[in-house]
Amino acid sequence: MISPLILLAGCWDERLYKNSSVVSLTGFEGTIGELTAYYAYPEATTEEMKTIVITGDGLSPRDVRQDAELKVEQTLDLSVLSTVLISEESAKDDIYEYLDGYFRDPNSPITSKMAIVQGDLKPFFELSEQKQTTAGEYYERFITSLEENSLVIPYTLQTACAILFENAQDLALPYLKMGEDGRPISDGIALFSGRSFTGKTLNTNESLMLNILNESVGFATRISYLYKDSPVTVRLNKSKRNLAISEDKIEIQQKMELIMSEFPQDHLSDATLRKDLEQFLTEKIEQDMNDVIKKLQEAKSDALGLGRNVRAFHPKLFKKNWNEHFSTMDISVKLSVEIVKTGILE
Repeated sequence: MISPLILLAGCWDERLYKNSSVVSLTGFEGTIGELTAYYAYPEATTEEMKTIVITGDGLSPRDVRQDAELKVEQTLDLSVLSTVLISEESAKDDIYEYLDGYFRDPNSPITSKMAIVQGDLKPFFELSEQKQTTAGEYYERFITSLEENSLVIPYTLQTACAILFENAQDLALPYLKMGEDGRPISDGIALFSGRSFTGKTLNTNESLMLNILNESVGFATRISYLYKDSPVTVRLNKSKRNLAISEDKIEIQQKMELIMSEFPQDHLSDATLRKDLEQFLTEKIEQDMNDVIKKLQEAKSDALGLGRNVRAFHPKLFKKNWNEHFSTMDISVKLSVEIVKTGILE
């Protein structure tokens, strides 16, 4: 006989979205003690789907959310949160203070994207009110596109916070600013030292080099230069990094296989021209990579995770205060480049 209790069983923890304001985008600006947060959620009317933005003020991330709850007709639900935006001024403090609550609430997602924002957050949320899709999804797709083009390192709340507790690697998050046309644009990568934003950034070209060095390239990785007044664009086919580590010195030995995407001069079947072009690309890319290393050291930001390799394979060389030690080491890139394919014309 089947127990009646089984037939009566249901979803004891069921939560209906119709009873909640489902937030897809949130953001923080200010500091702990004087914090402001923004929450964007969709609201359906008989004519359209629109985005509502609510603000909250308070002492902490949980306190500002409670203040925002006083201004909505339904409970704020962050279970499908897509993106978290944090102002650059807030990020200069301990960024984990803004994220701690997400890991204490079992209903919070930890796959949300993150970005650091230049200036005020308000314009970024005002833009979301004009979107038909949910606000968080817009920024999530925006950041995913940057990842696919190797312009930012792929991070989620979960993977970013793992780095924050890692004393051998530093965080590097997308850095967004509002363009003159009222649309957000990528301005490179925000560099962290420990749990704080250093105030230093890499531009988009430098971010591309960082991703190659970090072996975190996306679907499309393209590099462009002028070769004898003629454009040349190559796409990364394969890249491999080896580290030669000795006391106070690290040489990053990078090998890259490239595919030609643009070269109006053509005649790449000429061995002399091809060799000269490979040498040109080697020198230009190697210099750009070394410039990135210099910027990382100036920011005391080991976004490449070199400390992990040192700690794992050369533990006697690893220092407890790795950021300081990293900034004073002799670190350089030695690159070798090979053009493996010149395009469909050959």
